[in-house]
Amino acid sequence: MDERPSTHDLPSAAPAGEDPGTPEAPGPGTEPETAAGRAVDPGEGAPPPRPDAFSEPRLLDPRVRILWWVDGVVNALFLGGVGLALDLFVRGRVLDGLSFGWVTGGVFLFFLTLGLVLPPIRYRRWRYALREGDLWLRRGILFVTVSVIPYRRLQFVDTRQGPLARALGLSELVVHTAAPGTSGTVPGLDEEEAEALRERLAALEPDADASV
Repeated sequence: MDERPSTHDLPSAAPAGEDPGTPEAPGPGTEPETAAGRAVDPGEGAPPPRPDAFSEPRLLDPRVRILWWVDGVVNALFLGGVGLALDLFVRGRVLDGLSFGWVTGGVFLFFLTLGLVLPPIRYRRWRYALREGDLWLRRGILFVTVSVIPYRRLQFVDTRQGPLARALGLSELVVHTAAPGTSGTVPGLDEEEAEALRERLAALEPDADASV
């Protein structure tokens, strides 16, 4: 008599064509999920695109204040010399009775005070920006001037340095345009920043108003 195994002793067979040990793969339209069951955006958490550094109004390099202070002292010395000339050659006729040195000292102290007080104010007022279609400049102390130079007017751009500016690592950007009297100057720029601005402006087409 043959002994046949009981069906309770055999493992249950999986349906034909199905592998019981392989998990079901997600379909092409299925989004990956986190442990909490929320779909994950691949771009989530990425930093926003950084705007152009020159598109917003920018201050000059702070070292330009030193340059302007030195210029103020030099101007005060020069004008003090003019006051000394008045003391020597005019005082006896026009300012008779005034002690020697009052004109020289007064002129020197007046312009020295201006040369020390005005640079910080001038620095805070200065702004420049490379906007979508033009170069924007703002400067002034008592009277504020705003200049807008369209890129299509540009002819050529260069940089300049004096001896003191070179020692401080500063440079001046000069923009020349087709129309007389519409050129612009941006003083007190870091050397590398001035060169970057010069190359960007020089690379523009003469009739281009596109963003830089």
